[in-house]
Amino acid sequence: MLKVFGFVRRHPRLRHDEYRAAHVGYHNSFGRRLRNIRGYVLNVRSNEALEERIGPLASRLTRDEPAAFDALWDGWGQLMFDSLEDYLAARTPTPDRAGPEGLEVDPKVASVGGDGAHLYAGSPFQFHVSEHVLLPVRRPERKLFKLVQFAKRHPSMPMEAFRAYWTGRYAAHVLSWTGLRGLVVNFRTDLDVLTGFFEPDADAFTPEGSALRQGFYESFDGIAEFWFDDPGQFVAARSDPERSEKLDALERELFASVFYREVDETIAVLPNRGPTPAHYRR
Repeated sequence: MLKVFGFVRRHPRLRHDEYRAAHVGYHNSFGRRLRNIRGYVLNVRSNEALEERIGPLASRLTRDEPAAFDALWDGWGQLMFDSLEDYLAARTPTPDRAGPEGLEVDPKVASVGGDGAHLYAGSPFQFHVSEHVLLPVRRPERKLFKLVQFAKRHPSMPMEAFRAYWTGRYAAHVLSWTGLRGLVVNFRTDLDVLTGFFEPDADAFTPEGSALRQGFYESFDGIAEFWFDDPGQFVAARSDPERSEKLDALERELFASVFYREVDETIAVLPNRGPTPAHYRR
């Protein structure tokens, strides 16, 4: 399974809620039709500050958050395909629009609706991730509280040990939390998922675009996703004196910086990590 993240900044003409409506509505209606897509999830940064949702715990858990981090993103999409080849061919139109003669090809699928220049401020910060599903999320038919943890490894910790400890010792503590509905940890890799997916003249390939993207990447080494029924469950779990002391010690060992954001999650295509079906799917 190939999993790609694409962090986006809203166009300056749009307010945050206008961006949300356009991305969740019009843009997603084309993104979910990408050829051979196996999962498509959109995460939009919540309107509410985290302090309003989890109280003083937000500042207690935050350490060395990068300055102006939120100026670089308003949301991020998660795209899943069976292979890199499927991903690179995803914008190839396929007959999937009803017409007078039956199924027709919709050329707008190739440009994912063609609204990128009006929706985003520049190209998405698109990168491949190595995914570790430590607890598959159980989504009910209602909104969950989704919390995202960004962390940068401590310089004394080798990268392989950092990944192993985060998905091992650290995750073992998290998995004991009451109310946890899902836990996924993602690490950015060096696999090129820009070339062949974006047009050669996209600003992602300019020196300015590359520098901006690299600066964003330097803010974190991993991204963890947590799901709960409500924020109170996270507060209770992370405030437990005995568990909190152990996790605090682990975070000082693992993380040079760590900070959190709440996101509103929209499932455009429910992720399917199972074997590829032999029949046509959409």
